[in-house]
Amino acid sequence: MLFYERAADILGRLERRQGSLKGLTVGNAYLKAEEKRKMYAVLCETLKHASALSIVIERSGLLEAENIDPRLALVLTHDLLFTRGGLQHQGADPKLNLAIRKHKNRLAKELERLKAELGAESNADLVPAHLCDTASTFRYVRVNLLVTSVDAIIKAFQDDRYRLVDLGQAEGGTMHQVLAAKSRVFACDPDLNDLLVFPPGTDLHAHPLFVNGSIVLQDKASCMPAHVVQPAPGSVALDACAAPGNKTSHMASLMKNRGRIFAFDMDQRRLDTLVQLTGNAKCKIIKAQCTNFLDVDPLDPSYADVEYALLDPSCSGSGIVNRQDALVDSYIAIVNPGGANDARSSETRAQNLAEFQTSI
Repeated sequence: MLFYERAADILGRLERRQGSLKGLTVGNAYLKAEEKRKMYAVLCETLKHASALSIVIERSGLLEAENIDPRLALVLTHDLLFTRGGLQHQGADPKLNLAIRKHKNRLAKELERLKAELGAESNADLVPAHLCDTASTFRYVRVNLLVTSVDAIIKAFQDDRYRLVDLGQAEGGTMHQVLAAKSRVFACDPDLNDLLVFPPGTDLHAHPLFVNGSIVLQDKASCMPAHVVQPAPGSVALDACAAPGNKTSHMASLMKNRGRIFAFDMDQRRLDTLVQLTGNAKCKIIKAQCTNFLDVDPLDPSYADVEYALLDPSCSGSGIVNRQDALVDSYIAIVNPGGANDARSSETRAQNLAEFQTSI
């Protein structure tokens, strides 16, 4: 599948709630390593401008003229009008690129017309206000203790011209003041001993330490369960809702790759992601099983030595703020107004999740 076609496919999966933006891009086992960061960036920017782009595309008549899928038109039009380099060549369909370029003047005129209507001076002014702060949360970095140490990672970042700051000795400043966006500073997390924290917007997806598995990009809340469980090295543990695998690999890290972890998930695609992710993290004690944890026989001799269980079932995410989920929710509201995001649908989804959480 070519780059723009895959981007359109991911938009479709986001519409159907078949994964998160990060999971379908940087965590996608079917994307090449060099494509992941590029795909994530393109889709983030496309989603931010989806409202304006949809109007421009509709007014231009592009869909009718080229008989093109709306999702494909969205990412192509974004790159054509909003990026300095225009449409990408590597991994793209040259015939499709040529067909879209024929409409550039018309699309550009409709974009300028929309800006005039909205009083927007730049493309950035077209982004809805509630989406402008999606990068304000800190970037948390978990050190993979299977291959390195916290001290070694701190030194590696310092060698890369990052400056270590002490949050405990900040002179009355808040974390946002000490870890200001776009600054090359970082700190040790005050609560979890294998976690580092960087300023909002810090992009480490292409950093060698991430690529080689020395660090894991993982939210702080996601790092807490394994620390609560604290499985001892050499023990046997299980992860009931394991995919995509960050919490599972975290347990393996705390267990020093000694013992065994049974990882259950009923979705084969998500389980494949777990296998790749935990493999990149050099985990050697995980046994992944594509099955519903509720169907597992607790009296099966295979699980007789299990001492620890991590259970972190899916949640609605309704209390999570400043996440990329806001981009997806906004996009779905555009393509399906009054549908997936209306009160009854949200109520039904919350009820179904509550029943699942209770049962498991």
